[in-house]
Amino acid sequence: MDSVDAASGDRPVAITFGVGDTMTSIEIDMLGELDVRVAGTPVPIPRGKQQLLLAALALRPGRFMSTEDLIDRVWGEDPPETARTTLRGYIKRLRSALAGAREPVIEAASGGYRLLVGQEGTDLGRFRCRRRAAADSGGPAELCGLQGALELWRGRSLDGLDRMAWVEQEAEVLDEEYLQVCERVADLLLELGDAERAVSRLRPLVRTHPYRECLWARLLLALHHAGRTADALVTYDEVRRMLADRLGVAPSAHLRGVHERLLREDAHAAAVAPPRRPSVPRPRGTEETPQGDLVGRARLLDLLGRTVDAGRSRLVVVDGPAGVGKTALVDHWAAGAASGFPGGVLRVDLRGFHVDPPLSVAEGLTDLLVQTGAEPTDLPVGDPAALAALLRSRTARRRALIVLDNARDAAQVRPLLPGTASVAVVTSQNQLRGLVAGEGAVRVTVPPLSARDGVELLCRHAAVETDGLDNREALYELVDLCDGLPLALRIAAEELGRVPGAHAGGLVAQLRAERSRLDQLDTGDEATGVRAVLSRAYAHLTPAEGELLRLLAAGGKLEFDVDDVGRLTERDRAGARAAMRGLLAVNVVAERAPDHYRLGDLQRLAAGGEAAVR
Repeated sequence: MDSVDAASGDRPVAITFGVGDTMTSIEIDMLGELDVRVAGTPVPIPRGKQQLLLAALALRPGRFMSTEDLIDRVWGEDPPETARTTLRGYIKRLRSALAGAREPVIEAASGGYRLLVGQEGTDLGRFRCRRRAAADSGGPAELCGLQGALELWRGRSLDGLDRMAWVEQEAEVLDEEYLQVCERVADLLLELGDAERAVSRLRPLVRTHPYRECLWARLLLALHHAGRTADALVTYDEVRRMLADRLGVAPSAHLRGVHERLLREDAHAAAVAPPRRPSVPRPRGTEETPQGDLVGRARLLDLLGRTVDAGRSRLVVVDGPAGVGKTALVDHWAAGAASGFPGGVLRVDLRGFHVDPPLSVAEGLTDLLVQTGAEPTDLPVGDPAALAALLRSRTARRRALIVLDNARDAAQVRPLLPGTASVAVVTSQNQLRGLVAGEGAVRVTVPPLSARDGVELLCRHAAVETDGLDNREALYELVDLCDGLPLALRIAAEELGRVPGAHAGGLVAQLRAERSRLDQLDTGDEATGVRAVLSRAYAHLTPAEGELLRLLAAGGKLEFDVDDVGRLTERDRAGARAAMRGLLAVNVVAERAPDHYRLGDLQRLAAGGEAAVR
């Protein structure tokens, strides 16, 4: 349906029949146009009465349906005199079409027939199973499970069938199930503090279901919680006028109640000045540091300062996916904190994920020692152990900050750690779990920007305006298409600022085309192009991990769980978790909750080519 992300390739094994060593499977999908496959091969079913017959059986898999019921569903109120004979002919043709199963799929019983598939044999059955399983989990796991269920929908249910009365009734029932899940997803997003994603989910739904007022109520609340109360009030006025013009009715009591609540809270916010916060000592070196053009990172800057200033650890690992702004965050913080390090701020780019080869340990040590004032001619060239000892000695007396940027792995970092008085901050796409476990490092993970912060970044760098609801919505969609990655957003902002007459809506229209999205975000520079930056981690994957990434990308699902991985890899849950470790370790995939994962849309597109397989 319009609001569901495409889920091409999401085809778990439906039902398996076996004869000897031969195994085949049947899948009958109805959440969209009728789609039938045997052993993964599409099986065309002639439109018209044969499709009606198969759909009638598939809606009640494993259950007996009388010949009279089936005749009614195929011909309606005026069947021909030869209906029973013709029905038997249709059954014979369907059996022939599904013969690849090598076992009877449609069983004749006394006075009727039944389809021999289980709940997993249809996408409707899988949808309902996933919905039930998600409801038992709650929180982020429930959200992930429900999103996985929604990804099974390819359009309106039973689309393409002859519009018999019973088809319309069944489609309405299924559409109601779909909308209920969409509403629960929106509620969970609000509960988990992700109001902007709730807005992006609800916008298409209210367009396709304009008279479902509970959707509008959720959209108003989502806009309000996203800090867009003015947009929420404008939206209420739009739906009020739409209901009056088209139906001659006023909004429901519930929708009016939401509107009145927003008016009260907006008036209260305008009348009452924000309370003065008590004075709290800030971390040393950050008093005069504005956030500047580093958008949406105030909390992380504060966390870095408190971690270092409070002496929680002399080693901090800053990790996150490619293009998320790890280096910019640390460089910005280090510039403000420099006064707290009399030994100076030493910085080296280790080139762990880079177009050039990684820096060797000796090269990194030499660079750092020269920054401490050591003469290159006095250094023990070719002796990494002696160089490391000298670095520890020179940083043991005066407190210095060593920034080890873009580290490849823990082995590259350990020899470069400073003496006891000093602090090291390491950035890497690698999670560097060994440093956290072995050296007691504190981890700071940098996430993509929220929708609101992404829009702010675009406005700062492209001087775009947010006037007008359509323009604001285009900017929010632009952030979503860029996965909230500052690198991609800066490239988009550069295009908006460079091309005369360019506007957010036009760029959004171009980026919606998946095949060319990464081309649109290419700078012509291997160091900064989105595809090149996202692909560098593939060199750190084993062939099996690269193949798994390619399979996940081809599946089209952005959110999935350990059971999905198990089906792809034909492993049990423990084996599926083990298969995911390498992808998680280099932040190619994020773990949103235990056993629940997310593959960024741009990363999915980048991994869709052969580059992921080494």
